[in-house]
Amino acid sequence: MIGFRYLLYFIIIFLILNSCSKPETTYLPFSASKNINSVLVLPFEICSENGESFFYCPAREVISGYVEPSAREIMDKLLKKMLLNYSSYYNFVFLSQNEFENIVSQILEETQNPIEIVKELSKKTNTQAILYGRIYRFIERKGSSFSIIEPASVAFALVLYDGNTGGILWMEEFDETQKPLGENVFNIKLYGKLKWLTAEELAERGLLKVFKTFPVK
Repeated sequence: MIGFRYLLYFIIIFLILNSCSKPETTYLPFSASKNINSVLVLPFEICSENGESFFYCPAREVISGYVEPSAREIMDKLLKKMLLNYSSYYNFVFLSQNEFENIVSQILEETQNPIEIVKELSKKTNTQAILYGRIYRFIERKGSSFSIIEPASVAFALVLYDGNTGGILWMEEFDETQKPLGENVFNIKLYGKLKWLTAEELAERGLLKVFKTFPVK
């Protein structure tokens, strides 16, 4: 009887979560979006210990930590896959790490102002916006999908800059350490399955979550 009540409770919660309305899409102001056709996608940057960067990222409460050596490669791959869903809105131009470093080194000879760097990057790549990502934490789980010693933990932020003004058009952040479902049943929508996720799986779900507000024309 107790088991049946628990199952019934779980089903009700699941139905409620799936019936919730989707968040509204955040649209760019017409004055900005009408001129954006191409978006430059930068390789993810790993948050340094001193927090220094050429790019302004107003992430509010993200806690930085250990970042696995493979994190940047994984996040770049996941982001490229995610952006396929938006290819009908924008043309995405991807830079490799070497290409990015070469272009930025040229720009830094002229200016170190973050706004001017964004504007020069857009000008040199003939794009109208720049998508920048920063990894704050990327810790792989220790254990298996059903038994863990330490869960996966991922934190990142994405920022879309206007290449014309250097200002921020859109920003979202993700900060999650997987918890047992019993501690927060509402996380079933994020985790997707009753198992312990890898860091890559958690990051992919994080991208799905933050891109719900990605601006489209």
